[in-house]
Amino acid sequence: MLVLENISKAFGPVQALNNISLAIAPGCVQGILGENGAGKTTLMNILFGLIRPDRGQIRLNGQVVAVRSPRVAQKIGIGMVHQHFKLAPALSVTENLALAVGRNFGLLHRAVFRQRITALANRLHWAVNPDSLVGDLNVGQQQRVEIIKALLGGGKILILDEPTAVLTPQEVDELIPAVRSLAEAGITVIFISHKLSEVTRLCDRIAVLRRGEMVFAGPTGELSSGEIAQRMLGTQSAVPTLGASSAAPGPIRLLLSRVCCPVPGRHGVKPLLDNIDLSVRAGEIVGIAGVEGNGQTSLMDAILGSLPIRSGVIMLNGRDLRHEAHFRRARQFACIPEDRQGQGLVLSLSLTANLMLRSYRNPEFSRFGLRRVQAWRAQAAELIRSFDIRCAGVDVPIQALSGGNQQKALIARELCGHPPVILAVNPTRGLDIGATAFVLQQLAAARRRGGAILLIHSDLDELLSLSDRVMVMYAGQLFPTHWPAVDRAVIGRMMMGVAPQAA
Repeated sequence: MLVLENISKAFGPVQALNNISLAIAPGCVQGILGENGAGKTTLMNILFGLIRPDRGQIRLNGQVVAVRSPRVAQKIGIGMVHQHFKLAPALSVTENLALAVGRNFGLLHRAVFRQRITALANRLHWAVNPDSLVGDLNVGQQQRVEIIKALLGGGKILILDEPTAVLTPQEVDELIPAVRSLAEAGITVIFISHKLSEVTRLCDRIAVLRRGEMVFAGPTGELSSGEIAQRMLGTQSAVPTLGASSAAPGPIRLLLSRVCCPVPGRHGVKPLLDNIDLSVRAGEIVGIAGVEGNGQTSLMDAILGSLPIRSGVIMLNGRDLRHEAHFRRARQFACIPEDRQGQGLVLSLSLTANLMLRSYRNPEFSRFGLRRVQAWRAQAAELIRSFDIRCAGVDVPIQALSGGNQQKALIARELCGHPPVILAVNPTRGLDIGATAFVLQQLAAARRRGGAILLIHSDLDELLSLSDRVMVMYAGQLFPTHWPAVDRAVIGRMMMGVAPQAA
């Protein structure tokens, strides 16, 4: 039995957690829900030893445990699979898992260790090759490696942080029975997700946090999905079904014609992009579905100019972009990248500075090369209010914000000023129900204003709810789907590599 007793944690003036108590029985799948800034991540980081509570204690099987570090957590049987994986792409599966075992790996025979990996994978009905390079695995396979890593040392408590955010529908269907089999074997699973349909389908019990307070803890079936959302947000909210635009699209804003980008690799020449044809018109959202790692990042880099292309043409409003400087080219797009911390934000700067990165050169925000401080602060305050960014003030370091609030800040900056062309990759990842609805509505509003939007999204349901046209990206190639005339399952199979004509 895992028991959290009166856990409290404050970061300066912000009370992240206030007297949180929760008991989780062995073999239970416990859902943790809450909007961004509710305290979910803080609570799990305390349980996994990444941060220490101000007050409260953790009991495991009746004994108080001091979880001072992740290493201590692992020793007492607590494992965590983070939303951003902690794997070394250049190493094999076996070598990555050996790192998790630490110095004791030298006492194990490699063949025996590989057998343990295979046995654990077979128990979950997963096909995992211990000798595969992690960098050669797709995202779903890497997640399986992370789960095996968390369980390899005999872990009895498994924390899954947004585990389905990067998976195809088929991979979600494979993950859920695997989690249930772990629970049946007596392993406690803590499942953090914003997707109510998955939580109600998988979890035995749920706990709902709002603004650092526990507002509900009980059996999953005790509340409907609408009631769960109401507890999370304090009001009724749901992701809108926006659908395609009823207006005819305008002229082509972004055009890619037979774009090819091969790169030398370990096994010869591997096409990152293979004869890509793509057009996005004003007043249109073109969605690209696909499992992460199939060329979506390369496509964005090629459009923005950070990845040179070998052949083909990229045009913006009829102008060839190939010979423009990278920084000039990138400034012509509003861009929501897939890696908010590595590509979208400057973590060492304040929230205000990050919100102003696109517009600080504008005359209303600078004069003779000097920033107009009050104008900066006023603009930041307006964006914080409009996008409901939970923070302690305009001057707070952006790295102090939760991941969801960092994403909101990034989206607020990029959508401000009604940009004509928007490139968005997983714009709602890590966002709660209300924020997801708000972001999707903002993209739909940009479409109504004539914006041309290229939307790359690993959440197929959200992609289909918003896109006028949908294409699937697989192994560096784009395939049309004829959406909405085709079934969702067809697109899901195409994401797994089934040939379009056979789908």
